[in-house]
Amino acid sequence: MYKIFISLKIRVYLVICISVLFVLNSCVDLSKDKDYNDHLSYFGDSLTSHFPRKYTSVFTDYTYVTDTVAHFNTEEINLAFSKANKQIIETKKEYVKNKIYNIDDNCVVVVNDFLRKGKLILDQFEGYQSEISEDCNDKYVVIPNFWDNYYANNTTKSKLDKNFKYLIIDSKEGFYSQKIDYNKSYMPDVLKHGYSKGIAFNEKEEVIIYWLVVW
Repeated sequence: MYKIFISLKIRVYLVICISVLFVLNSCVDLSKDKDYNDHLSYFGDSLTSHFPRKYTSVFTDYTYVTDTVAHFNTEEINLAFSKANKQIIETKKEYVKNKIYNIDDNCVVVVNDFLRKGKLILDQFEGYQSEISEDCNDKYVVIPNFWDNYYANNTTKSKLDKNFKYLIIDSKEGFYSQKIDYNKSYMPDVLKHGYSKGIAFNEKEEVIIYWLVVW
């Protein structure tokens, strides 16, 4: 089941193809969110080590999206916080040695970059591959397609606003999930399968997004 979890005030469940969870607390304590922690456990500590396990804050909210059925031949989880100025500052200090990318960087490749709300029928993209630039003068790095994220606006190939920056913690080629069809990929041959984990942030809007994507 593909799941989107959004924090507001009342807990409501809509069980269709997508599950939506609404919760609002004056304080956020992720350690008490069983679904969230179950999904982190599913992916394992090594791939989700950068995700907050216990974060408490006043007057904030969070959303997260998970895919563990590989419907788009990917598995993923991403967690977003608003009012996250402090987290953004702390993240930049903690990962000061990691390169930060803009969406227009020639070395950035988006997983299944064709996906967007209302355009999700895979059969029509048979043979398609995500765009890759020949002008990259370094190693290619992969970020998710955030089409299903709460902050998606379809203005860039990642579907996030152009003010978002991308901090890559780890991005490797290889086969990391038995649910992924090895013989099918919408990625360039040099990046056919793999995983990427990192953090996207928008300092202007004070939004931070932790991600893991396996393709």
